[in-house]
Amino acid sequence: MAGDAIAPHGFLPASDQVPVSGLARLLHQRLAAKCTNLPTAFDLILPDGTARRFGNGSCAFKFLLRNRRSVLAFASLDERRLAEAYFNGDFDIEGEMLSVFWLRNRVLTDRHPLLTLWQLVEPLLKGQTRLNKQAISVHYDRDASFFLQFLDPKMPLYTQGIYERDDEPLTDACLRKLSYCFERCRLKAGDHILEIGPGWGSWFKYASERGVRCTGLSISRASIAYLEETAQAEGYDWELIFADILEYQTERKYDAIIMMGVIEHLPQYEKVLAKFVSLLKPGGRIFLDGSSTASKKDVNSVVVKHIYPGNHSLLVLHELLAAMAQTSLQLVELFDDRHSYYLTFRQWAHNWEKNHESVVERFGEAEYRKFLLYLWGFAHNMRTAASGCYRMIFELPSGESAFP
Repeated sequence: MAGDAIAPHGFLPASDQVPVSGLARLLHQRLAAKCTNLPTAFDLILPDGTARRFGNGSCAFKFLLRNRRSVLAFASLDERRLAEAYFNGDFDIEGEMLSVFWLRNRVLTDRHPLLTLWQLVEPLLKGQTRLNKQAISVHYDRDASFFLQFLDPKMPLYTQGIYERDDEPLTDACLRKLSYCFERCRLKAGDHILEIGPGWGSWFKYASERGVRCTGLSISRASIAYLEETAQAEGYDWELIFADILEYQTERKYDAIIMMGVIEHLPQYEKVLAKFVSLLKPGGRIFLDGSSTASKKDVNSVVVKHIYPGNHSLLVLHELLAAMAQTSLQLVELFDDRHSYYLTFRQWAHNWEKNHESVVERFGEAEYRKFLLYLWGFAHNMRTAASGCYRMIFELPSGESAFP
């Protein structure tokens, strides 16, 4: 990253007031060649105030370049270098954030072979469970108020809601998701469920209020601490265990296993499904959902370096189903939730923008900008089918033996 500090807005220091005319010509040439068929138009404003429009149609957004570093970043046409320049405050973006991401793949490149190689090597050196704990800590072990700046304040689910209409509140979509999960897992008062990655307790509260006993596994100490405080304050009897699902050992059998938005962090599907089978009662069900892609090689270097480190990847549905076919589990139902996740990410991004001042005051401008790109970037991916999203129910049939 170019630096962690954010340059103040206003006049640049004298050392940054250097000629950029040669770089500007190179930048214009490269962008003009790349933006011929871009389905949107944008303005590029150089540090000296010179402006030029690229793309087609009316202007959807503007890049306001503030210094020489920003010109160099744009001239590179490298997505990660450009993102890091934005995190550092070297340029600003004005206008419709969703449209900015038309530049991804059409204009920018993201070739970082050393990072790709390291993703293969790191789990071999550290072991998958150790790597999981390290990576989860980087993303999730923040003050809960950080995530509550964009998640729904009433139901802070860090996964997609289920929308019936594009204009309905996120709270309603989240409630529908919880209701669906409860009903399709055929839960009733007195049942005992295991949730992997209980986050900030939305599912726990919903299930507990209907008489279901809740056990949660997490490798985020911040999440466990938040849930322990919530349980004590609100009188819930939750069992919270700091453990990776792949290392969890118990003789207990659960009526259902719930895993919302966690499969992306568990790329070893065969081991995960084997563990599920060992933990379920015959007739028990599994709820699982996750954002998806066509291949585990489809990894964005900005996301890996700044949002989700480690060798984690989006769900690859055909690989998960192939692994499931080697078990006694049966697929009960499968839904495409891509549009619902687009609407969810869009609302999260709006929430984040609304809370700009409080985020910057508590966590800094760089963190605000990182998550602004992350949230709008995934909203764009879901809208354009660059990424997908699925939810599904598995069942361990009654009378079937454990995993062979």
